[in-house]
Amino acid sequence: MSYLKGIINTQALWEQKRHTSIAKTSYLYSKNLISAANFKLLPLRASFFHEPNAIPDKNKLLCCLLLGLATISSPAVAQDSGNQAQLEGTVGREEVNNGTNPTLLTTQATVQYQFNQINSDLNTGLLEFQYTQPIADGSKALKFTLPFSDSPLNAKPQLTDTASIASIDDRVGDEVRLGDASVTFVDVFHLTKENGAAYTLELFLDTAETDTSGYGQFAMETSLFYAYFLKSGAIFAPAWVQTFGLEGGNDQDLDVNVSTFDFYYVPKLANPKYFMTYDPAIIHNWESDETFGSLQINFGMMTGRVFGGDSQFFVKPGVMFGGEAPGNWSIQVGYKILNF
Repeated sequence: MSYLKGIINTQALWEQKRHTSIAKTSYLYSKNLISAANFKLLPLRASFFHEPNAIPDKNKLLCCLLLGLATISSPAVAQDSGNQAQLEGTVGREEVNNGTNPTLLTTQATVQYQFNQINSDLNTGLLEFQYTQPIADGSKALKFTLPFSDSPLNAKPQLTDTASIASIDDRVGDEVRLGDASVTFVDVFHLTKENGAAYTLELFLDTAETDTSGYGQFAMETSLFYAYFLKSGAIFAPAWVQTFGLEGGNDQDLDVNVSTFDFYYVPKLANPKYFMTYDPAIIHNWESDETFGSLQINFGMMTGRVFGGDSQFFVKPGVMFGGEAPGNWSIQVGYKILNF
């Protein structure tokens, strides 16, 4: 499933810049948000201080911990084939697991990049590496995400008159910076032939290199969804997602508190080599009291056996709508290996 995540109080950010007489161009850049994976949005945060290029020591430790957990989990909690077959039989699907059923957990390794057109003056991107490992009896899983923010705002995070002018120059500074790495726990606590239910807990670590590539604090995202397996073979899985900060705000006193209502739908296609998903959502940012909508459609194709698993390529265009939407459109491309 894909969710919209991580939207900060952009109105408060604008008020800060307005009172410091920052140029309109700087406002257009800083009003909007950087996207994350499966149409996840990583926040832009104002910075009045220059950030060093090197990752702070605490961030290095957190990254090492994240990678270490991924390495340890692989041999220790691998899902056995008997349980995988049992789960596949429960939902009545004989074809290869392509990852579109949110209740059917399997090993996954993913690399994906999303391009976001925020407005006519700004586009951003997000590169993500993800690894998912089922644990216990296969009804639970851990997912590790390592994101890299791609934005001209990363090159010049300072909100000064000089920086606001330089921020539109793509040649200044490094645009690709480490974002907030995360660990997600998934629990499918109910599963029958007709329906299934699960919840997720995602912890965002404060590992971002710059003030514009992360939340600026530890953050959490919780989700709860209920999946209906329709007689046509389609899947409908509405979800409630809540994203919130854990430290009461960042250095600019900007916090995160966002509710997303997601309506995930997977049609049953005649050819199992191809797959589609529809993911409309309604998002409300409680910090800025803004509401907007989004729609993302995933087009995928299975591309054969690779490294002992089933590979796929996917393209996922998306749009945001409503007068308070923080962006215009996006497109994500990715490659994934499953079931290895």
